[in-house]
Amino acid sequence: MGIALPQVYNERQPRIERANSLTTLAAWISVDSRRPSACYLVSDSKITWPTGAQWDAAQKLFVAEKSPDIFGYCGDVQFPTLALRQVVEQADRGLLFAEGASSSIRQMAISDALSAASAAYPAHGDKASTIVHFSRDGEGRDARFRLWRIDWSKTNPLSSVELALPTESVLVVSLGTGSRALVERNNDWRRVQGRTARGIFSSFCDALSGGTDPHSGGAPQLVGLYPRWNGLTFGIVFDGRRFMAGTEVQAIANVHPFEWRNELFERVDPLSLARLQDAQPQPKPQFSRLSITAAERRND
Repeated sequence: MGIALPQVYNERQPRIERANSLTTLAAWISVDSRRPSACYLVSDSKITWPTGAQWDAAQKLFVAEKSPDIFGYCGDVQFPTLALRQVVEQADRGLLFAEGASSSIRQMAISDALSAASAAYPAHGDKASTIVHFSRDGEGRDARFRLWRIDWSKTNPLSSVELALPTESVLVVSLGTGSRALVERNNDWRRVQGRTARGIFSSFCDALSGGTDPHSGGAPQLVGLYPRWNGLTFGIVFDGRRFMAGTEVQAIANVHPFEWRNELFERVDPLSLARLQDAQPQPKPQFSRLSITAAERRND
């Protein structure tokens, strides 16, 4: 009989909450010597149908083009995939809020639109679902990042709550059936090199490659928000192949306008897949003596 996996984790308050969310979704911030310098969302790309059929190329992260807002979801697949894409399109077209609207106004408009769509949607699945929304007010030194969590289920209406952001580079929240594997691997990286933003992404890639969670798989997806500009969708080099938004990138694709990262969070050339000459090398730590396996932890 399998061990029930924890679903929701906050590194600053390390307790486990139960939910029924298929996938792995994580949010974290990068903090420099003065202030938060970036926000990131990472997800896997697998979806699983009740029949057992699976697909490893589902987009689960979304970026607004006209405002500094990024989103990710876990749980039921169909409604957030349809509704979130629709709401982001409406926001980009200027329908939901005016240009220059504050993050509070943007989040309220987005949440209201999702709530209306959820109330009218006739085919919600049985599983609880969550959307995570990073946003920003201001730019440069005046930038202020904010994070909201939006939850709903077949029997509970959509609700939204703002989450406090930490003052160091930590995993803010991890959700989904793959949360235990991510938390354990992130702890391994943290013991070796301390709290770093790259360590969180690399531990996510390690956990995904390990295959511990049968409901998480495919390539990692990554989106980010910096103190300037709107959100970014990153190209990912994973297992020697190129991916973006969960889909493998074709050989003839126009890869140059995008920023590409490998499993170690190094900036890489999308053609050669090698680390860029001006990119800082990020060697992978040796875990042979410091790591504690998941089985050992469960037997403690």
